[in-house]
This record gives sequence, structure tokens and C-alpha cells, in this order.
Amino acid sequence: MNVGNVTPPGPASNVGATERDGAGDDEAAPLPATEIDPRLLEVLVCPSTKKPLSFDRERMELISVAAGVAFPIRDGVPIMLMDEARPLDEREIARFKARP
Repeated sequence: MNVGNVTPPGPASNVGATERDGAGDDEAAPLPATEIDPRLLEVLVCPSTKKPLSFDRERMELISVAAGVAFPIRDGVPIMLMDEARPLDEREIARFKARP
């Protein structure tokens, strides 16, 4: 449907972007499911302690040593809810404290 000489965007269109304006040039390629954007990790903090988090690639979790919990990452999205956090055991806490 064409309304007033304006064609509505289709489902695959990139609204507002043209080849001339270079829109999207600075966007990074999607990260693999086993990674988290380092920029995201820089700004996320534990919702309980407000301390930095560590990324556990093996378990796909964000670790709060200060709170002693691990937040799951599901479909690439960190679930930053204390009710969803898994308690860490002493061995895990020691392992993450020893990380640089």
C-alpha cells in the first residue's frame, strides 16, 4: 500500500539507513552464544552489592564474588535478579577471587 507517496517499510527494511549515510557501519558483528559484550560487562554490577561482575564462560553466568552468587545468562541476556541467582560454594568464590 502506498500512502501519500510514502511506501511503508517492509519487515526486512532498515528504516532510516541508506548506503550513503553509512548507518550501521560501527555496529559490531553479533557475538557467539558463548561470549558477552565486554562493554556490557563494564557497566553491569551486582544488583545487591553494586560491585563488578566476572564472566564465567563455561557456565554462562555472571559472578558476584561480593554477594556470593552467579546470575544466569539465557539466550545472551543476563538475568540480574537475586531470585534467579545461584549461590556459589566456597571453592567457586575462591576461584573467582584468584582471577586477575
